[in-house]
Amino acid sequence: MWVATIIAAVVLLGVIAIYNTLIAARNKVQEAFAAIDVFLQQRFDALSQAAEAVAAYTDHERETLMAVTSLRNQAQVARSTDDKVQVYSEMEGLAGGLRLQAEAYPQLQASANYVHLQKTINDLEEKLSASRRTFNSRVTRYNTLIETFPLNLLAGAMSFRRKDLLEVSPAKKQDVDLRSILRG
Repeated sequence: MWVATIIAAVVLLGVIAIYNTLIAARNKVQEAFAAIDVFLQQRFDALSQAAEAVAAYTDHERETLMAVTSLRNQAQVARSTDDKVQVYSEMEGLAGGLRLQAEAYPQLQASANYVHLQKTINDLEEKLSASRRTFNSRVTRYNTLIETFPLNLLAGAMSFRRKDLLEVSPAKKQDVDLRSILRG
């Protein structure tokens, strides 16, 4: 009788330890994505200010400002991680286009405010890059935990599901053709 009780207690403690390990790993993934979310919001703010600065030099650049504002609003109402990632990917394209538009205005590039905004955006890009690496590392660890024995025996039953890594879009992996970009 005592032996059965001891075995049951050991099994129960094992299940509790596995569950707590999985919860901790999942929370670290969520924490890493929250950091990315904060930096992306800061980048939206900086890009909005940069777009406003560019738009002040010419009326036809207002379309870029409108697009940045629209994407920012979409990001704020997006609920799922996947929806946010999609909006942020669209913002990546606008950020590159905004830099090219600004290059057409030497007075703007000489502006201390604009230079500060560019430095802020570059700093945020570096922080985002580091946060993405951290996120992917934590997702990999989480996925490894739920797919390896013995945790995999309980992970499925406890509704722990595989998470996707943040990946670079195929367009970002291609060589950049500056001639076609600069011709507009």
